[in-house]
Amino acid sequence: MLTMKTLTEVLSRFAAKDVIALAIGVVLGISLILFIRSRQMWSSRRAFGYDVYTAITLRQRLGRWAALGLVALLILIGVYGWWAVSRPAGLSGVESMATIEGSDRLPEVRIVIPELAVETTMIEAPFVAQQWDISRLRGEVAHLAGTAYPGDPGNSVLAGHITIPGAGWGPFRELDTLKEGDRIFIERGDETFVYEVTTVMVVEPTDVQVAFPTQDNRLTLITCTGWSDIVQDYTQRVVVVAQRVE
Repeated sequence: MLTMKTLTEVLSRFAAKDVIALAIGVVLGISLILFIRSRQMWSSRRAFGYDVYTAITLRQRLGRWAALGLVALLILIGVYGWWAVSRPAGLSGVESMATIEGSDRLPEVRIVIPELAVETTMIEAPFVAQQWDISRLRGEVAHLAGTAYPGDPGNSVLAGHITIPGAGWGPFRELDTLKEGDRIFIERGDETFVYEVTTVMVVEPTDVQVAFPTQDNRLTLITCTGWSDIVQDYTQRVVVVAQRVE
């Protein structure tokens, strides 16, 4: 199973790439400014009020700093190249975290919600660029990578569409109609895990704490709600929390 430790390691690699790229840009900018300034120091010495000796001294000093900046730039470019070559395969920004698992589909895992007449398969929603990628999600339900695996202890977070772009209703179109005590079944291979709904709530998209790890054994289902004609998008989220029962 994809652990939070693995998730943290991958995110740290994305952060390292961003820091190196930012440092290259900053050093390049500063070096160019110093170089241009050194070129101006002699021709504009009278405008600056410098005598010949002072102008030459400052020009040489700025030139040395510009040269050091270029050396630092070359070192950073080398570090960036080494990082790009040495990073493990399958962790690029355009590739999914699901590569670690071997596949993004979970053919042996199904979710059944009798109250909603839902019976569908699960796929893995990889964590890409510090967010979950559900772009390939259609009529399935997506397990958010890094959260507990369905049936295991912890907070297993599943997301599903309320409407499928260009294809009508999604499996979670009536998720908000679930009530306390309704049951959700996870079929994983030869095992069936039973969950009982305890909470149904509407939250803001920024309320990401609903996906945080927990000490209990729960299932958290998430979908969109609150369509806005102004922004042409859903502005809130329906969250259903269910606890595992024996």
